[in-house]
Order: sequence, then C-alpha cells, then structure tokens
Amino acid sequence: MVNTRSLRFKLAAWYFCTVAAIFALAAGGYWLAVRSALNSALDQHLRFRVIGLGEYLEHAQSPGRQDIASRLEQIDRLGELYQVFDGDGALIAQSYNLARRGARGRPPRDLGSEIRYEAGGPPDFPLRLAWQKVTIAGRPVIVGAADPQRKYAGVLSAFTSVLLISTPIILLLATVCGLRLGRRALAPVARITEDARAITEQNLSARLAVPDSRDELQQLSETLNAMLNRIEESFSRIRQFTADASHELRTPMTLIYTAAQYSLRRERSRDELVASMQQIQRESLRTTALIDDLLRLARGDAAGQSAPLRPTDTEPLLRDVAEQARTMAADKNIDVQLQVAADPLPVLANEATLRRLLLILVDNAVKFTPRGGSVTVKGSRDATHVTISVADTGGGIAPDDQGHIFERFWRADKVRAREAGGTGLGLPIARQIAEQHGADLCVESEVGGGSLFALRLPARTVEPTDAPVLTSVSPS
Repeated sequence: MVNTRSLRFKLAAWYFCTVAAIFALAAGGYWLAVRSALNSALDQHLRFRVIGLGEYLEHAQSPGRQDIASRLEQIDRLGELYQVFDGDGALIAQSYNLARRGARGRPPRDLGSEIRYEAGGPPDFPLRLAWQKVTIAGRPVIVGAADPQRKYAGVLSAFTSVLLISTPIILLLATVCGLRLGRRALAPVARITEDARAITEQNLSARLAVPDSRDELQQLSETLNAMLNRIEESFSRIRQFTADASHELRTPMTLIYTAAQYSLRRERSRDELVASMQQIQRESLRTTALIDDLLRLARGDAAGQSAPLRPTDTEPLLRDVAEQARTMAADKNIDVQLQVAADPLPVLANEATLRRLLLILVDNAVKFTPRGGSVTVKGSRDATHVTISVADTGGGIAPDDQGHIFERFWRADKVRAREAGGTGLGLPIARQIAEQHGADLCVESEVGGGSLFALRLPARTVEPTDAPVLTSVSPS
C-alpha cells in the first residue's frame, strides 16, 4: 500500500503534475502552431490563385458576363473554386462546384487594392476565401478564389490524434519516472536515517557518511555530524561531571565514616571523641558546600532558572566585597585594596548572584596569595561597560592551565586545593553567573606574576528600586 504522506509519494506526485502541466501547455501550443501554420499555408495558396485568376481575367475583351464565363470554362473544368462579381456586387460568374454546394457568398465591402481573406461557405462545406479587385476594360471586377477549410483538416486531425494517443503514454512514463526519481533522490536520505538510527549512547563516536556531492545532502550530513559532535561532548561532560562529583563526594563521606568507625570501635576519651566529631563536622560542612555548588550549577544549566536582573549600582557592592576580603585575608596578613574609578557603577544584575561571583574571585585570590601579598579589587566604567577586576600577587596560572580553570572540578594542584577547602566548582559557577548577566569573565596570568580576573558587564542607568523586574536570558 502506497503511503500518501511519504516524501517519496509527494515528490512523485509533484513530478507527475509538473510533467502533465508542461505536456498540456506544450501540446496546446503545438496544436495552435500547427493550425496557424496550416491556415497560413492555405492563405498563401489562395493568394497565388486569386492573383493568377485576376491576371488571367484582365486579358478578357470586356467585363461582360458572356466574355468572362467563356474565359473561365477551362478553369472550371480543372475543379477550381472561384466567384466573380462586378463593381456593384452582382454575381458575374461562379464555378460549378461552388454552385452545386449552394455557396452564395458576397465580396467584402470597401475592398481596396489589397487581398482580403475571410471564412465563408455553407455549414456543410466551410470555405476559406481570398478576394481581390481587378480592372477589365476599364471597369472594376472583384475576383474571389476559395478552398475548402477541410483541405488541411486531415493533417490537423492526425496531429490531434497523435497528441491524444501520446497523452496517457507520457503520463504513465511520468508516473514511473516520478517514482523512480523519488526512490533515487531519497536513497541517500534513507541511508542517513539508517546510520542515524544505529547511533546510540553506546557508540556516540560513530558518524554519518558524508557524500562528496557538494549539495544539500552533503550539507545535511555535515550538519548532523556537527550536532553529534556537540551531543557527544555534552555526554562526555555529563559522564565526567558525574564521575568527578561522585569522587568528590566519596572522599568526605569516607572520612566521616572512618571518623565515626574510629570513635565507635572502643571506648575513647573525651578529647578523642571531640577530635572525631570536629573532623566529621568539617567534612560535613565540606560535603554540604559541595552539594550546594552542584545544585547551583544544575539550576543554572536548566533553562529558565536564571535569577531576575534589576538595575544595580555595583560601587557599594564592591565596598562590601572588599571588606569581606579583608576579613578573609587578616590571618595571612594580605593587603586588600579597593580602587573605584567612577561613582556610580550601574549595571543590570542580580545583586545576590553577582555578590557570589565577586566573593568567589576574592576568595580564590586570598587562598592562592602567599602571606604578606596583596589583593586589589577595582571597578571602572566606560561609555558602554562596567569592568570589575580582582588581581592578586600569587603564584599565577600556567598558560597550559588557563584554558581549563573554568572546567568543573578541574584543579591545577588538587592536593593544595583540597587543603584550602576548594571543590573545583567556584570558577565554573562564576563563569555561569557571568553568562547569566550577559557579561564576559576572562583571566590574565603568568607564573610568578599573579593573576587578574576581569568581569565586563554592560552598563545601565540606575533606576528606582521599585523598577520592574527584567529577567535575564539563560545561557545556552
């Protein structure tokens, strides 16, 4: 059973309709052209005859009925069809075959020197007539030559029969060719479909065959392969993220279990129990922080889960963040400086999430800056953007590592980062928050020369606090 909704059937139907329409137009055009050519040939033949008949009659001695009739007797025996009228339109002579058919035509009025053509004759014997005015012995005479219109009707009828007979043959061929064309045209699509169906989560590395045809099918295959590359990368990131999250959660849970098992194995002193409980508490806090970071990343990845944005002045926010940074840096005797080049620094932002981004940057700067170093928080503005930067005098980031610092769970020095309490999710969260604000977060660093993280946000005019809430676009 033919599937009328299939693309193959639709392609065959369109091909059939197109061929049928072209054939109908071509056949109609050819038929009209043949009829016009036959009529032209008939008129040309009549032209020669009426001119010859007029020249023949011009040699008559007088325009009288007897003289003209006697002169036309020989022509009448040849079966010619003619009529001759005087200047007043009275019939002078007529061929026997026209008289026998009852043809009683009249010449056209106001006939000049030109030859005029017209249709006439009785219904059962249609004629094509040519008229010309000649002069016999100084008197005008109208001469007419006629030919049956069916003289060439046989040719036109035969041509019409050929068209009628060839129509179903051509339409049948159009149907067969349409179906074959649909099958051949869609064969590459069928192969692409089969190859795509064979790709599952177990063999995401497989790709579609790309034909070297330089057409839409090649573009389709390349586009699907590019999509499969993105899907494979997404799956790989999800698998890696799941494995890393499991590993990160397993370590503190193992420590909690070990501390609890150690406390329960035998009687312990109070000091030993307190030490075990403190270790459990530390690992529990670390696990809670890790779970919070994972939830925040998951919510940020979900479409439509970004926080609402409001017009915000970041200058007071920078002062608060710098003050918190001083508190963090007090134990390491790190100098925290705030440099604000403009007042205010208006942006469209969610203050809570933007604060978390800045705290992540200053927390990292304090953690990886040696004792006695410095951290600088700076805010500036130009005509279109507000730039917030956090610079430190730490050990810096190697060039090979700078491309990975925003990857989840990535840490250049995992032992040092774990000792500092890091989970490897701070900078990915910061990048995600920046994307939610339509901002750019970049890093400049060199080994031994410290690091500078710069956040570039679109500048906005500060609105009243009761301004309508604008929702940011979720990152793609």
